[in-house]
Amino acid sequence: MPPGRWLGLTIGAFLLGAPLLLSSPASAGPRSACLDAARAAEARYDLPDGLLVAIALAESGLHAHALNIDGRAYYPDSRAEARRLLAGASARQSVMAGCVQVNAQVHAANGSDWPLDPQKAATWAARYLRQQYEASGNWPDALRRWNGAGPADNRLVCRVEAKLQVVAPGSTVLGEPSCGGTPMARARRDGRALLELAEAPD
Repeated sequence: MPPGRWLGLTIGAFLLGAPLLLSSPASAGPRSACLDAARAAEARYDLPDGLLVAIALAESGLHAHALNIDGRAYYPDSRAEARRLLAGASARQSVMAGCVQVNAQVHAANGSDWPLDPQKAATWAARYLRQQYEASGNWPDALRRWNGAGPADNRLVCRVEAKLQVVAPGSTVLGEPSCGGTPMARARRDGRALLELAEAPD
């Protein structure tokens, strides 16, 4: 093969690969990074289709850098800004962090910021949910244990169910929890809009 043709093929291959490089997790926006991480963790731990994505939608709006500090929500554009906010929170404050809103004071003590890494957070969440499912035998109870809720508490189950019907329409994995009609419809609309944002090209 003439050298010029080989060079042309090499450059062409690089250009064809460029979009893949540009869409890598390192350069993805916080919502698409959270979505991709949740989907990968679902597959790795054999969770029901859409369940972890629905949890991330309900917990953070599918935002890898989301923080809730003493009830106030923050959605930093960069992980650096999220780290700054997390580091500035006192030990007395309630802090939920990242794609799946990990309790940072319990699971990420001593200044660790791993919940802001969507892949680490989603992997941790998927593994924890799988453990709770194997202990309880059903996904609604696994979800209640995830949230530290009692066996009759359907608040998170209902929020996740609303998002699950957006992510995986027709899913029956959470059964038929007793949830209000209007709040569920609103949660589905919100979830649909946020999922579209996460799936949009960065």
